[in-house]
Amino acid sequence: MTTPLYDGVPIKLLQFRDCAAVGVTSWGTFLTLVPDPVKGENTSARQMDRRLSEQAELRNAVQRLLKGTQKGKNVKSYANYIAAGLRGELGRAYSTPPICLWSPRPIQILDDGSAFVPLGSPVVAVDGETQLAAMHAIMNDPEEYELDSETLPTLAIPFEIYWDITVADARQIFHDRNLFGVPVAKTLALSMDQRDFGTTIAQRVIDRTKVEVNGRSESFSKYVNTRKRQLGKTDPEWITLSALRSLSVTTLLGKAGIEATSGTINAQNLPENASEELALSEIPEILADMISKLSHEFAARSAITAPAILAGIGAAAHRVTSWCKESPRLDRDAFASLLSQIHWEREAVYWEGVAAKRTPTGGLSFAGGAKDSGHRVCDAILNSDSELGKRIRGRAV
Repeated sequence: MTTPLYDGVPIKLLQFRDCAAVGVTSWGTFLTLVPDPVKGENTSARQMDRRLSEQAELRNAVQRLLKGTQKGKNVKSYANYIAAGLRGELGRAYSTPPICLWSPRPIQILDDGSAFVPLGSPVVAVDGETQLAAMHAIMNDPEEYELDSETLPTLAIPFEIYWDITVADARQIFHDRNLFGVPVAKTLALSMDQRDFGTTIAQRVIDRTKVEVNGRSESFSKYVNTRKRQLGKTDPEWITLSALRSLSVTTLLGKAGIEATSGTINAQNLPENASEELALSEIPEILADMISKLSHEFAARSAITAPAILAGIGAAAHRVTSWCKESPRLDRDAFASLLSQIHWEREAVYWEGVAAKRTPTGGLSFAGGAKDSGHRVCDAILNSDSELGKRIRGRAV
């Protein structure tokens, strides 16, 4: 009996719609199937490769440019992330989504799931193209990413593929995935990053802190919301993890930390004379003491829980750390005394122009972030005789 021959690149698929399936294949097969989009934007390369030219023409209908855009700039960092995961440096906390592909030509799937993508047929990424470009960057120079050129092509990669649909349909899929996928706020994303040192400190603060509620000592963890960027009026928690992270980062770095709250913190960002061990020892103690003493204000969700105010408090708390070079230095008692003088009520007489603004309806908004008001809050806390310092202490004329 003659074995039938099929023309195309062999892959294994699990079909879930008449025109769509998911599959897993090797890096080598996948990157042979889908050309490098960076190379596809190179005019000279397209002129020398007919298949690349056809793929680039099709890609232009459904994708954004890489060259000269933020998307293109992200390729290198994405490649570094993927490579670190492949080297085992990220443990099990490592993931890349299946890349979504599109083939304008039909794909035949046999009963056992075997399929063949027609040779010479352009296949493009409708979603996940930055990841695709990063994979090509790694495959083109495995040694730069400290990966083995022999084993890399055999590694598995999941994907999703649509076929036999029009350009308009492919464009619609691109639109829907980018419209309905709401981007995560950067500060919230950072608060979920267990490799970020600011998040590590914040988690240690949570573990170390006890608060008094109705005469009972309870764990602070019960009152920190780890899922939201901003709390709603009916939420039972007092602050968000992202706000606590900002407090931790500014305590670590001082005023410089106010600008750094929206970026990743690692060992290279530590101040001189500060080590990770020292920071993880001192900062949780300083902040746990502060939060415990002001439990009532946190429980009332007074102005002290506003992210900008927490960032300013942290910048002031930096004066208590052993590595602080700013002056005057403070001990914990002096820092606690400064905070005890402040009116934390959410009232304009204390906070307007410091960390809050009047709304068009006459209300008071604390919606600004750390960068908007953190410096003013810090200065007002540290300088009790300044105009803003007097205001938050109820001594303004």
